[in-house]
Amino acid sequence: MIENLTDIHSHTLWDIDDGARNLDQTLGMCALAEDSSTSSIFLTPHLIYWKSAENLLDERDEKIGFLKDVLKDNNFTIDVKSGFEILCDDEIFCVKYFKPYTLNGSRYILIEFDFFKTTEDDVVCWCKYIQSYGLVPIIAHPERYGFVMQDRTVLDRLSDLGVLFQINAGSPVGAFGDVEMNIACDMLTAGYVDFIGSDAHGLSRRNTDMLSFLNDYPCTVSEKQIKLFGCENPAAIMNDTKISPNRLKYMSEI
Repeated sequence: MIENLTDIHSHTLWDIDDGARNLDQTLGMCALAEDSSTSSIFLTPHLIYWKSAENLLDERDEKIGFLKDVLKDNNFTIDVKSGFEILCDDEIFCVKYFKPYTLNGSRYILIEFDFFKTTEDDVVCWCKYIQSYGLVPIIAHPERYGFVMQDRTVLDRLSDLGVLFQINAGSPVGAFGDVEMNIACDMLTAGYVDFIGSDAHGLSRRNTDMLSFLNDYPCTVSEKQIKLFGCENPAAIMNDTKISPNRLKYMSEI
């Protein structure tokens, strides 16, 4: 039995992006996560426009504080953590202070890109800029980007750069498409999965039940691997300690 998973990527916080629509749905998503072996969940609303970042930060923190009280009053045991999923484009070069927008106030920052227009060179430039502030970029759902689908060896080069990877829990079972499934499974085989996240947006198909996906993975994933990307690496985020990736082979060797 897999226990004490941490979901580092979810849109569980209500009425703040395209995720949960109301508090009841948020509580339902937290209940589903708790019932399926998730003990901690990061609430990572989309941060798309930096001009509204401060207002979004205030709204997120106010809602998380309120949610923690509601969870406690209703005897939930799940622990909620703060974060954002930050859309990177060249506007990122204007940002000089990232700390409030990282995962749990740590050195780790969850980033995403345009699925179709982004190039490898773009990502390298953005990640190097973020790293210049002493931060560690975690790329959300790399299996879903066009530039990775065209050449998955880009993950080798990004890993060598010091970037970490979070796949969506449903990708290895085809929840986002066959190509995404193949890339995610190859990443698992090569040890390129540093974290998983539900990327949940509600209670239907993209929900917070990561355990049901893990139990159906078509590729062989050891218990040691699951503990690493599902428990130990997320704990390093929460404690703001160093993560040493456990690569088994290069993606170019798969």
